[in-house]
Amino acid sequence: MAIEVPQIGGDQNNPAAEVLKDFEALKQDRTAWERQWQQIADLMCPRRADFETKYTAGMARRSKIFDDTAVHSLVRFSAGLQNLLTPAALPWFVLKPSIKQLEDVREVQLWTEEVTLHMQAHFSSPKSNFQPAAYEYNTDLGAFGTGSMFVEDVPGVGPYFRSFPLAKTCYAVNSKGRVDAAYREYTMSAKALLEEFDPNMLPQEVFKALENGTPYKKYDCLHVIKPWHSLKLGGPLQIIPKPFISLTILKDKKQVISVGGHDEFPFVVSRWAKNEDEIYGRGPGGDILNTVQMSNEMEKTYLKALQKQVDPPLTLPDDGFLGQIKTYPGAINIHRVGYTQKEVIGMLPSGDPRYADDKMAQVRASIERAFFLDLIQLPGPTAPDGDVLRLTATEIAVRQRDRLAIIGPIVARQEAEFLSPLIDRTYNVMVRSGLLPPPPEVMEGVELKVQYVNPVAIAQRTMELNSLGQLIQFHMPLAQIDPTTIKRLNVSRISELSAEILNVPPSAIHTNEEMAELVEAERKAQEEQRMLEAENQRADSAQKMSSAELNMAQAEAEAA
Repeated sequence: MAIEVPQIGGDQNNPAAEVLKDFEALKQDRTAWERQWQQIADLMCPRRADFETKYTAGMARRSKIFDDTAVHSLVRFSAGLQNLLTPAALPWFVLKPSIKQLEDVREVQLWTEEVTLHMQAHFSSPKSNFQPAAYEYNTDLGAFGTGSMFVEDVPGVGPYFRSFPLAKTCYAVNSKGRVDAAYREYTMSAKALLEEFDPNMLPQEVFKALENGTPYKKYDCLHVIKPWHSLKLGGPLQIIPKPFISLTILKDKKQVISVGGHDEFPFVVSRWAKNEDEIYGRGPGGDILNTVQMSNEMEKTYLKALQKQVDPPLTLPDDGFLGQIKTYPGAINIHRVGYTQKEVIGMLPSGDPRYADDKMAQVRASIERAFFLDLIQLPGPTAPDGDVLRLTATEIAVRQRDRLAIIGPIVARQEAEFLSPLIDRTYNVMVRSGLLPPPPEVMEGVELKVQYVNPVAIAQRTMELNSLGQLIQFHMPLAQIDPTTIKRLNVSRISELSAEILNVPPSAIHTNEEMAELVEAERKAQEEQRMLEAENQRADSAQKMSSAELNMAQAEAEAA
């Protein structure tokens, strides 16, 4: 449905000033956060270090990093978390009807399977940009404790995913503590403004920039998405029939240049962990910040000690040398006769850097554990070159299962704040874009529920599958003693539970009705086979009797 853009004019009806005031208040409230985030970014993710320090494009950002353990740990954390929650090559969720009775309806099973496959394909498609955006999201989540992703409805493409830097976005929450308003700063050139927005909404200064030959002059913009009910009563934007209002404002001009709306909040924002009265989260990066600062100071001291060992400070007499002392390789220094070598040049005492090795190894291991690398990475002891030592596939599978079961509660918040809103928004956008098959009639008005099948969720249910396998193994020797024992097992139900735990697609498993039809068809085939065999036996017997009677008749004829 097209949205009628209201005519906004005059200070009284122009919401730009009010929105900018709200934005500045939100920025002011998070001043303490930005100070900490700047310290985290400087040492762990310098490409995101734009909170208090303003960098121009292309500037070096790693001048404060001496020990890169935290940088590499954050990279591995981001990649590992992405492979656990939203792996590109594996299904990580399935859709099911919210009404339990409909789960066994065949047409519903096939439809939800097809919808799930379409959505999984879109998430994995390069044109959706989901995988790069998810990596940036996980990086912010690990470093700052707050990650965000913008799910944009792009005509002809469907959901398009983007992750914006935390330094450029501010958020507000509702009464339940969930983020429901977003303010994003960015810059656009005059040329880009004309390409993106309605020219009638732009100020004359933008057109003059093109006329003056400066099409790439930058303008500061603010994109705001907030609930409809938070608007000023009686304002012109309340005529927009959408739950969430979208505004784009030129900050310097305090002018609204774009007005729109969304059926759902398009930002997906989650926190790693948070306090009750705080908007932003706290992540592994903040938890380990002091240790990371210490590791960098230790590395600086260690490098100084190595320099002193390789190029030690010298003690020299105040007289006796002819000319300035030369310390470069191969240098020749001339001194007066009478000085011994010991009297001429001596080395000052310096520390032994070997004593720092063990402590630095402990600190680096602590940083890696803070980013849960001992739980996320492939389990097993490592060789000196970092490669995993040879373990059997069963040993690796068991270790990985145990580790994933531990990390499950840690990432449970991501299912509530990240995955669930992400799937809801993506599904709704794809439905409106005509990218999903229509539901069967029985699903009209029925909501869908999400079941997660990522490696973490599977690891949490593996124990159920192991119990079923152990039950069967326990009964096998008993069946050799008493064959009736095996009949206590409901094999059909065990097969259903195993398929459910392993998340086998419904199309790969026969329903109970189909199984009944197959059993009945097999029974009929066996019955027909028995009837055919009986008929063949009767025909064979008749043929034998006929041959015997013929032989007797011939014998009687010959005897006569």
